[in-house]
Amino acid sequence: MHRSLGYILAVLVSTSVVHGAPAARTFPMTPSEVSCTELQLARAQRRMAAVGSGQAAFSLGTTALWKTGAGGGAFAGLVRLREPDSWNDFMAGMEHFGEADLAFDLLVTKGASVLDPHAPPQPQATLARRDPATSLVVDHLVDNDTGPGGCCMSVDTTCTFDLTCPQILNFDLGAAPGDSVRPLTALVINNAAQATPAFTGLPAEFLPAASGTGPGIVTDALDEPCGGAITAFDTHVFEVIARTLAMSPCYLLDLNGADCGLEGYNVTLFRSTDPHVYRANIYIVQYLCDPDGVCYSTSGPLALEFHVNWDGKGRLTTGNVSVLPECRRGETLECSSDFNTDFMGVFVLPPIFPGHEEEEPAAFHAAPYLVATPVRRDQVLKATINWAAILSGSGLNQP
Repeated sequence: MHRSLGYILAVLVSTSVVHGAPAARTFPMTPSEVSCTELQLARAQRRMAAVGSGQAAFSLGTTALWKTGAGGGAFAGLVRLREPDSWNDFMAGMEHFGEADLAFDLLVTKGASVLDPHAPPQPQATLARRDPATSLVVDHLVDNDTGPGGCCMSVDTTCTFDLTCPQILNFDLGAAPGDSVRPLTALVINNAAQATPAFTGLPAEFLPAASGTGPGIVTDALDEPCGGAITAFDTHVFEVIARTLAMSPCYLLDLNGADCGLEGYNVTLFRSTDPHVYRANIYIVQYLCDPDGVCYSTSGPLALEFHVNWDGKGRLTTGNVSVLPECRRGETLECSSDFNTDFMGVFVLPPIFPGHEEEEPAAFHAAPYLVATPVRRDQVLKATINWAAILSGSGLNQP
């Protein structure tokens, strides 16, 4: 009887200790787990391109991608299609933009059954949008250079850029990714709320999900498990970062010869070894054709490190962000590409949401700001972040 009573008391005490202790929201990771995730995301992002209506060079979006589980093959992301940047507006302290969002999940499975029972199962990728986090629109008449017509999505120079037109997201399944704006083997989704038979092309179709097979899944080991624990809180922080980063060479005092406003961006988000440290690698995407007819190019990354603090309820409070140093000879991980070729200004801005559809100039004035440039006197490589203020009123700080 005494031993039974003692056991019961011990269980009650241990239970109260567990209930009284703050829950761990995220966990340490090993260097090998971090590097595996960084490399896998780098391979996956190269296969993605987001394009809006209008000329491709002016309508590339920002696509953020992160893993949702350590087991491999489960990803999520967010496309932000912004109005074109204006260097003059930034110089005048009047920079602003509106945006349309397309949230998505990407699931890669090792062996999916095929229609032909004699064929072996093949790895399959499924790309699907998340409607509650997506700006749903319908293709409609716009005034293009050739007159009123449906929104278009190509390199057609007659198309007018319009945020209210559908945008698309490609995921290239080819053995080696090439032109991800016009891939040969791709999954394609858009943010159209319905089909519009009066028009033609991808914007006029209803494309909420797509699935398929292709050699690129195996080539880039997209279903590879990297290990480590990726928690729901981690994915929450990834989405916060994805919705608040704004980058462009237009945000520099010295453009260094950049084609301002002609860039899109792919951003990979992942954890570092420290539970309070998150990483963002920013890759530059351009669609400008050279004399040989090669139009699609990528470079980067610019590597950012976020130190994030939160309170007992999991609400983000304070932190800082810094640009990791340029890679030295032979380095490829945990460093930034050459600032001479990959340069930009980076803001951390309040997220856009219904009722707050435009980023006003005032949001830029006190925002955390980084400058990655080869001009050393102009570099700003670290900034403090008041997450509570940036996320105030958005509902995004309620994990």
